[in-house]
Amino acid sequence: MGRIKLKDTFRSNLFQNVLETQDLSLFGLSQKLNCGYSAIKKWRNGKCLLPEDILDPLLSLSTYTRVEAKDNVEAVFPNNWGERLGGITFYKKYKRQIKSRLAHARRSIKQRTRIPIRVDNNIWELVGVLLGDGCLSKYFSEYEHRWVHEVILTGNMTDDLDYYSLRIVPILKEKFNLSGHYRTRSTDHVIYIRIKNKRVFDFFKGLGMPVGKKKNKIRITRKMFKSSASVKAALLRGLLDTDGHIFARKDEGYKYPYLEISSGSDKFLDDIKRLIREFGLPAYIHDTNVLIRGGKNLKGWMEMIGSSHPVHTNRYDTWLSTGKLLPKRALSSVR
Repeated sequence: MGRIKLKDTFRSNLFQNVLETQDLSLFGLSQKLNCGYSAIKKWRNGKCLLPEDILDPLLSLSTYTRVEAKDNVEAVFPNNWGERLGGITFYKKYKRQIKSRLAHARRSIKQRTRIPIRVDNNIWELVGVLLGDGCLSKYFSEYEHRWVHEVILTGNMTDDLDYYSLRIVPILKEKFNLSGHYRTRSTDHVIYIRIKNKRVFDFFKGLGMPVGKKKNKIRITRKMFKSSASVKAALLRGLLDTDGHIFARKDEGYKYPYLEISSGSDKFLDDIKRLIREFGLPAYIHDTNVLIRGGKNLKGWMEMIGSSHPVHTNRYDTWLSTGKLLPKRALSSVR
């Protein structure tokens, strides 16, 4: 069965003829045809197309013939024409979003993201990286017409390029089977990785990463404090490599080293200080930084906690060999 579009004049005359010939009201006609009153009104007004199985009973109640009706048919549509039209209209309206979601689904199938069963020190180091210069972001994308869950890591385009390519990307590939391709944005000198994957998002959320703006929510969790020394070292290593640096002061002849980790959260600074002190290192807070100072304490950090960042390890090796920790620019000019 299908739907029939009659010429406007014939349609109106047909219903009027039936009502006059049978001496019926529209409500009476709806009862006679065993259909809804509102449907009869829409068929008569042309708001809805007439079903084929209704046309024959209407003609039998009128003085019109099948031949006359056939001559006044403008078009015949399949019974599901409304659904098809709605689908076409929806596709035209949301074409970009549909293509984007299909592309996302294909990438997900192709990539086959793997979620680690065992959380090892490399993953805890990534958590430290996220606590330092990363975040979890959840938002509704009007373009993609879906909720997006992102894991975002950001760094300095000059200092962190080797760190990303030699450390972060290999961990993402090994542990999550992610390509981990980083991008650069020269306008603000940033290197970054954006992972649009809800499973990875939920994984890091479950390890204690806050969602959204983290300044007032970021903490070293109870679980982290109760973890082994190697887990705590991995967290601190990730923090140093993203939100920290090693330096010395000019007025001290660049001989007296400092290690510093920065944060805009007072509570998080207290957490970091407490975690460092668990390694027997005398950490203290100054302004928005947690610091340890002195050659002995820097050696202690490197022996117990270490760094995976080439810039930090190179500067430390230079200090060991020369006894001085020059500013990065001065150091590069000497080389």
